[in-house]
Amino acid sequence: MSDRNTTQEAAIFSLWLKWLIAEGALFIPNVLSVYLPAVYIPIVCIVLAIALLMFERSSFRSFSVACPLILSISIRGLLVSAFIMGIVSMFHRHGWSNYFIDLTTINPAIPYVTALIISPVVLVLTIWALIRGPKYGVCRRCIVEYGPMSERGPLGEMVTREGRYQLTFLMSISLVLTLFTWIYYLVWYVNININIPDRFVFGWVPVVLYVVSIFYMGARCFTLWSEHFEDSGEAGADTHPSSISLRILIIHGNSIFLSRTDDLDDLPAKTAEGEIPHVEFDTPAAFGLPYEKNLPLGRASEIFAKLSDLRPSDFTMRFLYSSREILSGRTTYHYVCTPSDPALIASTALSGRWFNLPQFTSLYQNRELTPMLAAEIYRIYTVAMAWKTYDREGRRLYKIKNYRPLFRLEGICDWDVDFNSPHWLTVSRFNEDRPFWRLRRMFNRLALASR
Repeated sequence: MSDRNTTQEAAIFSLWLKWLIAEGALFIPNVLSVYLPAVYIPIVCIVLAIALLMFERSSFRSFSVACPLILSISIRGLLVSAFIMGIVSMFHRHGWSNYFIDLTTINPAIPYVTALIISPVVLVLTIWALIRGPKYGVCRRCIVEYGPMSERGPLGEMVTREGRYQLTFLMSISLVLTLFTWIYYLVWYVNININIPDRFVFGWVPVVLYVVSIFYMGARCFTLWSEHFEDSGEAGADTHPSSISLRILIIHGNSIFLSRTDDLDDLPAKTAEGEIPHVEFDTPAAFGLPYEKNLPLGRASEIFAKLSDLRPSDFTMRFLYSSREILSGRTTYHYVCTPSDPALIASTALSGRWFNLPQFTSLYQNRELTPMLAAEIYRIYTVAMAWKTYDREGRRLYKIKNYRPLFRLEGICDWDVDFNSPHWLTVSRFNEDRPFWRLRRMFNRLALASR
């Protein structure tokens, strides 16, 4: 079996494995809570969260393509639930709950029901993660370290998509459990003891849903494996591990040179119905090359000069960053080129047109750029704005409230900033303009150091 198929199988299997482990950890406290005293359940939750954290750390360390989103939700769900259980127990023990409810209606041995806490907490966390999307903490950390989804190839896109699907599925399960358990609690539950119906509703119904979800996710992953395994021959023809890619953004001043991906005309053609179809723009300077261990600046300039029939003195070039497709192992080197005269590009074999910054911004906002180009521009913008606004520790360079420098492309080849380092991407997340930024930065550094 090829390395490509092995990578596919490992990635798809890891989706099911992480669901099995992460969601199993969420449902274990529910079962134990109907048999153990309530005082032990927060400890169980914390122990399970630590175990999941160690498992998540190993996944990041191994550069796994498996999405860590579900693990992150489970860890946070267990820790937040343990915190809420501790607060409820403390309020009950000191009699503070009497300010809110009648303590005579509460059994001291059962200050809370675990299922009534974990399910709503997970529901809120999943909804928040869906709302935040790529801006959710663990997703942004993944993008900083491994690049956006578009740069990880077909397998990376599939795994990211399935990670979001699992998140939606978990939200649905949490919603069902929240409604079911709370309705039972408000209508039928008597807080004298945990009887057999209570054990079934609060302890075993979540387990039944978990077991059903295991089989469902297993079947879904098997279907994904079958589809990708059958298509492996075709996909393998398009991705060669023994090759590299070179992408060059052509910029002059605050304008960028782009072409359409379907043809090289300046304007999109109309359909028979008179409608303008959706098109995508990309840099025309994107090349596939035979494998080289690395692609230094001099070599990239030589390749561009040869393919464009320009002299090296006609343009300035700088390296931006490199990215790697997880499935094929192909490395893409991202460069930027600034010609001395924009008219020189018209004399080359590169077809397209110049877009000024407002026009290009409109293309970006209307999603008329290829995913790869959008990812490149997002990285350039994020790094540039962080570098212009903050120092390396995240403190503002200009002590003017809400001031942010203007974004410009001009002079990009002379900027003293490393686009290949994830440092400025991290600064864009943890800086003086974000609440509790020092505390959040400390936790982020601890998480990185522990891996």
